[in-house]
Amino acid sequence: MTKTFKPLTFRTLTFKTLTFKTMALTTLTTALLAACQTSPASTKNASLLTPMDNDRNVLSFADTLEPVLPSIVRVGRLSRSPEGALQLGALGSGAIIDGENGYVITNAHVVTNGDGYLITVPDGRVLEASLVGMDTPTDIAVLQANDLRAKAVPLANSDDLRVGDVVFAVGYPLGLEQSLSLGVVSGLGRSSSADSLQDFIQTDAAINSGNSGGPLLDSQGRLVGINTAIVSRSGGSNGIGFSVPAGLATQVTNQIIRYGEVHRGTIGVQATRVSEEASLKVGIDHWDGALLTHIRPGSAAERSGLQIGDVITRFDGKPVKNPTALKAWLGVAEANSQHTLTYIRKNGVENTVDITLRDTDARLIAGLEDMGASIRPISHSDELPPHVTGVYVKNIEPGSAAERSGLLVGDVIGSINNEQTETMQSSDQLMRKAKGRARLLVYRYGAAVPIIIES
Repeated sequence: MTKTFKPLTFRTLTFKTLTFKTMALTTLTTALLAACQTSPASTKNASLLTPMDNDRNVLSFADTLEPVLPSIVRVGRLSRSPEGALQLGALGSGAIIDGENGYVITNAHVVTNGDGYLITVPDGRVLEASLVGMDTPTDIAVLQANDLRAKAVPLANSDDLRVGDVVFAVGYPLGLEQSLSLGVVSGLGRSSSADSLQDFIQTDAAINSGNSGGPLLDSQGRLVGINTAIVSRSGGSNGIGFSVPAGLATQVTNQIIRYGEVHRGTIGVQATRVSEEASLKVGIDHWDGALLTHIRPGSAAERSGLQIGDVITRFDGKPVKNPTALKAWLGVAEANSQHTLTYIRKNGVENTVDITLRDTDARLIAGLEDMGASIRPISHSDELPPHVTGVYVKNIEPGSAAERSGLLVGDVIGSINNEQTETMQSSDQLMRKAKGRARLLVYRYGAAVPIIIES
């Protein structure tokens, strides 16, 4: 199941189609074969680096991947018909993260608005499952079922990933049985527009409808990400897929299992990319990090001594390459938890500060107007495609939460926290329900763009 602008479908971000998938796979295969032919004398621990099945004399990752496949499941969402009967609706994928207690991770958009859930394990058994909880901003959900009879997928440190690492996407695409596709890590720290709680892994491993919620594995069969979105004009794989890093997903699932939801904290900052001017000012010769542009008065950041112009370079020792990474880690850190930030203020000298995240304590939001966005119903004069529904953004207040989120005049807001909205009244109701933080899916120039907005 892939998510598009239309509700209850697979998550797809539609942009200009890219080709050359076959060329990329041919290049990858050639590189792997070359690695296999490397002389043992010139490669240390060659047996660990060359995935050869010597009995058959073929290139293969089967020995490391086959033990993991029983832990990757199909997820089905049930919906109730007007007559009251449950019927199978959307399908996605999932991975077992705790076999003993029956916990399965998947995408939030796979399970949203379900009246029941089914998990199909690779041995063919179909199990009823319950929803433990979900987190829309990170698109992560946890289901629980009895008698899974499989172990958890081994977990890798996703912070150690490098561009060029071989990865595998596993799931149940296009109504098929369990399928595996091969690719590489194409990029790290990617963000889909202003989706501020994502720090995506980009991969060219084929991800199609039905793969949502399935795992991205490294060459040792360890979990490095949860597949969640693709860039495509057609809805099929074009070699640009996105996965939520396993480290970030684990932070979310731990809270969901403990509380049924994510209890977020905040330090009260806004950040942007490091510019050449900012890098010279703080005395560094690179543009990595998150440049602080606003600190809320009375916030944890202000009390800790952080200042506008500081460049955050690490969060609990993890590199912060850009503001997206900082937002991602802050976005899943638990309220009242303490963390260490590393920052540079001048002369290139790194400083550290321990900071305790405060409860978000979002103020009462009556609607999108309170976030700085004026809306109206869509009209024929907007010349939108027939399938586009929602409310039209007619004005954005400068300096408002709407402007900071990346919302633009002319956007059409189709859903709020995965619930469809077609009227101004329903939009206001959903924003009140969101309590100051919401995930919008907007239609913009032919593309479905996810945006996080918070007060």
